[in-house]
Amino acid sequence: MAELGALVKGGSVGFSLVRIDETGTVAAKVALSQLDWCAGQSIRFDVSAGLLVVGRTSERMTARIPSKMGVALPSRFRSRCRMRVGEQVLLASLLEHDLLVVYPQHVLHAMVTGFHASLLDRGDPREG
Repeated sequence: MAELGALVKGGSVGFSLVRIDETGTVAAKVALSQLDWCAGQSIRFDVSAGLLVVGRTSERMTARIPSKMGVALPSRFRSRCRMRVGEQVLLASLLEHDLLVVYPQHVLHAMVTGFHASLLDRGDPREG
C-alpha cells in the first residue's frame, strides 16, 4: 500500500461522516458513488498510519460491496485502528488513487487538536 501522505497532496478528495453500526458496517453509498464503485465489487483492506485503507481488487476470495452500498469493516482491522461500534468515522474518497480511507475518531481528534495548537503557536496575525 502506498504511503498516504503522498497520496493526498493533490487531486480530488470526497468526504462523508458516518457511524459504525452494530455489525461493524458503515453506510458508504456517498463515498462509494464518488469512487464509482458498485455493488459486488471485490475490495481489500489494509492499515496505514492507523487508518483503514480500502481498495478495489480482482481477487475472488475477498470482501465484496453489498447491494446496500455499505462497507463491512472486519473486526481485526477495526481493532488495529482502534475503531469501535457506535463511533463516527470520516470516509475519505481519494478519487485519483481509487481508494477509500477510513479515519477513526481518535485520529480525527489528534488532527483537529494539532491544527488548533498550530494556530495558537502562530498567534493572531492581526497583532503586531
